[in-house]
Amino acid sequence: MKKLFTLIACVMLSAGAANAQLGDILGKVASAASSATSGNSTLNTLTNIISSKLVPTSQQILGTWTYQEPAVMFTSDNALKSAASSVATKSIETKLQSYLNKVGITKGNLSITFKEDKTFSVNKKGKVIKTGTYAINDSEITLTFKGRKTPSKVTPQLDNGTLVIVMDATKLKTFMQNIGSNVSQLSTIVSLMKSMDGMKLGIRLSK
Repeated sequence: MKKLFTLIACVMLSAGAANAQLGDILGKVASAASSATSGNSTLNTLTNIISSKLVPTSQQILGTWTYQEPAVMFTSDNALKSAASSVATKSIETKLQSYLNKVGITKGNLSITFKEDKTFSVNKKGKVIKTGTYAINDSEITLTFKGRKTPSKVTPQLDNGTLVIVMDATKLKTFMQNIGSNVSQLSTIVSLMKSMDGMKLGIRLSK
């Protein structure tokens, strides 16, 4: 696992100035992996691990949820990977927020409303910008946007009144396209995060 993170960091660092920031982030991940093998497990408690116990029910998801911040979560609770990944989480969230800022998504100005009739709406600055239908299947929500051919499949987590919807990096690009955002500047994040096995990106919302 340490070799994997080291390889990613090396590729990143050689990619040029445009990717220098994330190269540094993943370089720190490799360092964290090394320290984890020496018995440092304190970072593991900081990592957000997806849990089947946190999947909301069809009733719990109803209502309007307002965007708060980006979210980075992981599917695996492997001790080494969790410890290493937690080092990068905050920095990745910051880079993702930088992208969201550029497409006009900031705290409080985007919301998603889930209705009991299985329809939803995406609202920006108080105005409905997208609508569609949704379905909850096991640990996944499928959002079918009106006028869009490819639905968005997201993983929901509900904890202490906060709803997190995350997805694989490639699916994040589809989700942003579905809500009408320019995704050209998201490509770098998507391509880099493909190398981080088990990582999911998304948004954190609250009522």
